Amino acid sequence: MLVSKEEVLQYIPQRAPIVMVDALVEHEGDVSVSQLTIAPDNIFVSDGHFQMPGLVENIAQTAALRMGYGHRLQAEQSGAAPASPPVGFIGEVKNLKVHFLPKVNSTIQTRIEVLHSIFTASVIRGEVLSDGAVAAECEMKIFSQP
Repeated sequence: MLVSKEEVLQYIPQRAPIVMVDALVEHEGDVSVSQLTIAPDNIFVSDGHFQMPGLVENIAQTAALRMGYGHRLQAEQSGAAPASPPVGFIGEVKNLKVHFLPKVNSTIQTRIEVLHSIFTASVIRGEVLSDGAVAAECEMKIFSQP
């Protein structure tokens, strides 16, 4: 595990109750993978399932966690003090498919791949996996503040 639940707030700008990632488990090349255990009191839970807005926010926060982790690595390598986590904005969600809604108390893994990056804009592809099956997937255009 690269970033634990106790450390995750150092890498993302979101704060409770909107934190939708628990850990960063992989970060290699253009791919990063986060993890989230869905708590019964999560604001995106209804009828015992994690709802579509939570799935979209989880994908976006996996991208934020990736960006924050990358910035922290760059700061450490250059000897600079770690900066505040970068702030990003969803510019577009494309081809969203929700195959099923994960159950409360399940742990999902979200894999994002950066398809393109130009200046402060990135296009990512995200997949949310629950018990090895794809629960949701989409492409997202994300803009970060310089």
